[in-house]
Amino acid sequence: MQHLFSAIAAAGALAMPQTGIATNAPVLVSTCSVSDLYNSASMAEFGPPISYRLLQLSFLNTDESAATQVTFDVVRDGTHTMLTDRGRFTRGVTIDRIFDGGGARGDGRIECSVASITFADGHRWTAAAQTTANR
Repeated sequence: MQHLFSAIAAAGALAMPQTGIATNAPVLVSTCSVSDLYNSASMAEFGPPISYRLLQLSFLNTDESAATQVTFDVVRDGTHTMLTDRGRFTRGVTIDRIFDGGGARGDGRIECSVASITFADGHRWTAAAQTTANR
């Protein structure tokens, strides 16, 4: 009887849909934070200081090929904003960027993820497909 239950359990496991192995983004986000920069010169003459919201984003390319364009999905208080950085981002070099607000509104938690990457050799990676294409 015990063997019958084992056989049924094994058959049930085979019938279950199998999930694919998730491919991690070849660009890793290490810093995603918002800070306010205050213009103290405005305090003395014109009243309260003027605040500028800044998004600090640091990332690292782990792919063999240099990335030439990285698009990030920045989520703050449920609002998605896409930010694209262009350049030549070689493997193993941390890139530190500061964006003007970056669509970061509100005071809630912020999350940054990689949405897509274009590489110098022509292949692309997108989060939706989680694969590298044209390689």
